[in-house]
Amino acid sequence: MAVYKFKVVYEDNDDVYRDIEIKSGQTFEDFHNAIQDAIKFDKKHAASFFVSDDFWRKGQEITLRKEDLKLDAEEIRKKVDPKKLMSETKIAKFIEQPHQRFVYIFDPEVQWSFLIELMKIDVENPKTKYPVCVKSVGKEPKQYKQTLIKEEPTGEDALLAAILGGGKKKAKEEEDDVEENEIYKALNTEGIEEDDLESLEGEEGEEKTEDEEGEDEFSEEGGDDDYGFSDNMDEDDR
Repeated sequence: MAVYKFKVVYEDNDDVYRDIEIKSGQTFEDFHNAIQDAIKFDKKHAASFFVSDDFWRKGQEITLRKEDLKLDAEEIRKKVDPKKLMSETKIAKFIEQPHQRFVYIFDPEVQWSFLIELMKIDVENPKTKYPVCVKSVGKEPKQYKQTLIKEEPTGEDALLAAILGGGKKKAKEEEDDVEENEIYKALNTEGIEEDDLESLEGEEGEEKTEDEEGEDEFSEEGGDDDYGFSDNMDEDDR
């Protein structure tokens, strides 16, 4: 039996590829499993092969699951050929040229896409168990990206969280009040002397202007009345 050697390239990075050999009489489901094993995916999602032309345009679809065989309205409008089932379709049925191409889509929601090209047709080796990955280049992409999701509490858990949260808030407010009281205690003025308080009060008063200071000196030196005349001066001198 003839053996097909396919190059399976990760579409988003052509430096990542696997060479897989499979017998012409084996099915597309066998090919699907071989690809999944080669790229270390879990086989838990839907998948399809599409017969392709030289420009990677997708044609006939060969799907993994029976429930995916039904055509949707858009496919019917475009008169798309009925889908084939992988387990019932042999590889040889769609090898139409020496460098036959397929597009392989795994997990339609994520759209993992691989480009497949026939590289060589060889004879079967009786000692080899097919299909087999004969060459692996580049690190395969991670199927799932790990993300930490913080779940919000619900029901009784949410009520308990609200109660505990309120308790923490109240405790924080009480702690702030204690700190504020300690600050006021540190500013207690019981230990300050009376003279010091009077001095502080004086310093807090308004500063006198130069004119006001001059008036004070004039009044103090003469001991006069409001016009600066002495009580001992004769009336004529005034």
